[in-house]
Amino acid sequence: KTPSDLGSPLCGSFAPPSTSALPPTHALVGTTSGKIILYKKRDWSVQHVLSGHDAGGVHCLAVHPTGRMALSGGRDGKIILWDLMKGRLAFVHKLPKRGGKGRTKDAVNHVVWSDDGSRYAYCHGTKITARDVGSGEDLLDVDMMSRVNQVAFIGGPEGMFVAAACDDGGLPVLEVGQLEESDEADTRRAIMAIEPVEGVVAGDDRLKCIRSVNGGSGFSVVTANSGGIVSLMDLEGAARMMLTPGNDEEGGGGGDDGREKDEEDEESDVDSDEEIEAAVEILDSVRLGSGARITDLAVWSYGGTEDDAELDEFSGSESDNEPSLAADDEKEVKVEEEEQPPPAKRKKGFKDYKKDDNKVEMDAEAVEKARKLVGQAKKHQKKKKKKLAKNPRDDKA
Repeated sequence: KTPSDLGSPLCGSFAPPSTSALPPTHALVGTTSGKIILYKKRDWSVQHVLSGHDAGGVHCLAVHPTGRMALSGGRDGKIILWDLMKGRLAFVHKLPKRGGKGRTKDAVNHVVWSDDGSRYAYCHGTKITARDVGSGEDLLDVDMMSRVNQVAFIGGPEGMFVAAACDDGGLPVLEVGQLEESDEADTRRAIMAIEPVEGVVAGDDRLKCIRSVNGGSGFSVVTANSGGIVSLMDLEGAARMMLTPGNDEEGGGGGDDGREKDEEDEESDVDSDEEIEAAVEILDSVRLGSGARITDLAVWSYGGTEDDAELDEFSGSESDNEPSLAADDEKEVKVEEEEQPPPAKRKKGFKDYKKDDNKVEMDAEAVEKARKLVGQAKKHQKKKKKKLAKNPRDDKA
């Protein structure tokens, strides 16, 4: 039972998380009191009460893929690393104050681990930060144009990226991989998969939540806006645009070169529209009720099993062969109409033995044996009925 003085729940997560291959054994819940409750999933008893955040409350929780540690962010501007094996605080990172002396710290809006647990990212205010666990170095530290509500890791072997849900309706995708030696120190590749709304942002245009989807290409995300619309998106196009090196344009003098440049400028608007469409593909969308206010998302995926794949393959091959089978059946019917009456329906597992001329070959000896067995079965059934009619008590016994 949860102690009444710990306040109301604000966030939660299983340990190990639902994205892990290991089954969850514990559950964490962050409360308005700034404390985190660690439950045993077996009987939902309280194992630990973790104290570290101020009374502003715990805004977000993220459990490491191993389930051995977790990160939490609060309104107090603290990001805390917890040792779940020992049930105690391991490390505290305090966000710097913004705006000079007397200003308060930003609340941590969201924190998330990468799938391999080697990186984590968090957002506060308009800033997005991604950090390497081994070295402790910042892989990404950028300031966006509007408030960042949530972030999610996407990508695969070719590169790792962070996608963000912003209050102005924008969805930026930023690379968080290690910089190459040829790159400058301040080089950062990024693209706006969805452009922010110009002017005043309406309620329905704000992106409130974003979660990555395991499996597939690794670039799928689920988003939710303030109007209650949940969308499944593929951001692989945005990542490809950043991974593909652009062609360097060489400047040239007048004449034909100048005319070619003007033609390229005229087509630039069309090309940019095509790039925006290719950067994100909305696979599906649904509105919850009349526009419910969504505060968070939980996403999981089912990749199927070998049995499912075999079933799909069987059904596909069966449907592909249907026309040819139907054609063969038609031939058989035509031949049988000339030679003999239509045959009875075949039972599954029996085969037709045919000659080259498609005439059915009958085995007389096998047919005679079958008739004798059927006759014996009928005689036995009649004797049993007569016996039951004379002695009805035998039936009850």
